Amino acid sequence: MGLQSKMADLGRLHEIIRAFSVAGFGDIFKKMGLEAAAEQTGKIMGWQYAEDIAHLERPQRIRKLFEVLGPTFVKLGQILATRPDLFGPEWISEFEKLQSQAPQLDFEELRPQVEADLGAPLEDLFAEVDTKPLAAASMAQVHRATLKDGTKVVLKIQRPGIREKIEADMRLLTHVASLAENNVSELATYHPQKVVQQFVKSLQNELNFMTEGQNAEQVSANFEDNDQVVIPKIYWEWTKERISVQEFVEGIPGVNIQAIDQAGMDRKRLARTGANAVLKMIMVDGLFHADPHPGNFFILPGERIAFIDFGMIGRVSEIRRQQIMRLLQALLQNDAEALCSILLQWSEREGEDPGDLLVPVDEFLGKYSGKSMEHLDLSVMVGDLLALIRNNKLTMPPDQAMLLKVFVSLEGAFKKLDPGFDMMAAIQPTLQEAVLNQLSPKALGKRGLKVLIQYLELFADIPKEIRRGIYTVKTGNLKFGIELTQLDELKHVLIRAVSRLAVAAITSALVIGTSIVMALSKGPVIGGVNIYQIFGVGAIIGGAFILLAMMRDKTWKKNLKE
Repeated sequence: MGLQSKMADLGRLHEIIRAFSVAGFGDIFKKMGLEAAAEQTGKIMGWQYAEDIAHLERPQRIRKLFEVLGPTFVKLGQILATRPDLFGPEWISEFEKLQSQAPQLDFEELRPQVEADLGAPLEDLFAEVDTKPLAAASMAQVHRATLKDGTKVVLKIQRPGIREKIEADMRLLTHVASLAENNVSELATYHPQKVVQQFVKSLQNELNFMTEGQNAEQVSANFEDNDQVVIPKIYWEWTKERISVQEFVEGIPGVNIQAIDQAGMDRKRLARTGANAVLKMIMVDGLFHADPHPGNFFILPGERIAFIDFGMIGRVSEIRRQQIMRLLQALLQNDAEALCSILLQWSEREGEDPGDLLVPVDEFLGKYSGKSMEHLDLSVMVGDLLALIRNNKLTMPPDQAMLLKVFVSLEGAFKKLDPGFDMMAAIQPTLQEAVLNQLSPKALGKRGLKVLIQYLELFADIPKEIRRGIYTVKTGNLKFGIELTQLDELKHVLIRAVSRLAVAAITSALVIGTSIVMALSKGPVIGGVNIYQIFGVGAIIGGAFILLAMMRDKTWKKNLKE
């Protein structure tokens, strides 16, 4: 980094400290070891926004500060809005108000950058470009245009110079997050370094419009057999890092309920279609729109839904999807120990004794036990779960926190279309599809191949270990030290462990069989019989007989008791 960049970063740091100090957060910077900078900025008087925020509550003040400090902090606030495991509802509500709106730029200020990126004058590439913007955000401006063949498109153009400003802010935030986590105990519980890492990764993706285009194209491929969901086409010939050219979607904005009614659309059906689409992205495809608010989808003729703006995307690994299904299973079965296990695993404390955590988890489950899924209010239940996590100083992986936030946002977005929309009822068909996918030959084969590779790697190491053993014997360094009493105790430990492992495996078969019977109401039917449910019942009966036989055996009973 050159001297000029360092000076610019220092000036920006002073600006940030001054803004937070005037807002009443100056002590935090002193605790970080930035006393000199805090004192220097404190001498600068007359911040123009001081009066605007003096009477506001803390969450409102932070939201206002983020708006004043520009696009980087607006985006940071939007990321923080996806972390309800760290912040209470009053904070999340303020962060959600942060919108990337910005003053419009004259198109002539954008033209030189666009023509440099495309390598030709705009008149040579487009039949027409509307110089009046459709939208102006903090990072980009959107304009309508027409290709030479008459195709209607939109140009998403990055604001000139914004990348350099954002990259400087990201450097500062990374440094400040490290200072905060190491020096300010009240901030350390929020894991600022992890939050900033998540933020930086997200923002780097948003700065590259080609990444956004790839995300949209992948989602589109996942819906190629669904004509009710539309993803705008990306025109790669003219899409670069700082400009995206995509199909123009002409429809009714999801926020315009009056226009939807005037068009005679079935809002219940639209809500169901939209929710099923996002749930499929999450539970089946593992790639989802992370900001599904009504401003990011349009209603098209034929009651179709078009999703736009794939800058903020979420990914769900197979492990995460399994955890979500385990979470739902723990809720349905009122299993406090299983829920504790999942929460500790999310907090990177896997294997710990749940201890006092069992009490609040029991209270949480008690509030919802006995209720069928269709009678549960998802947003309230998730809110209670997140309060449980915060109050017990637990955390969640950023992707899982974003996922829960999307579930709640999804329910809110589609309840605006249909006030009677039931999110829990909408989840069930997708959950069934996810379970079917987990049990499909392809998925089972994939998991089997993974295990096989692990064993092959293990066996591949055996010759090396044998050679090492032979070398040890040859050099006279091999030493034997065996105590028979310890060997005898080891034998008993192994026998007990194997006994319990066998019981656990058979019990798991019973649980899996029960889950299949409960979850799969749909599947291949032969002679009026659901084949998947027959497999489930078979697993239950077979496991029960084996378990009973084992428990009647005296040796097994003795080993289990020991």
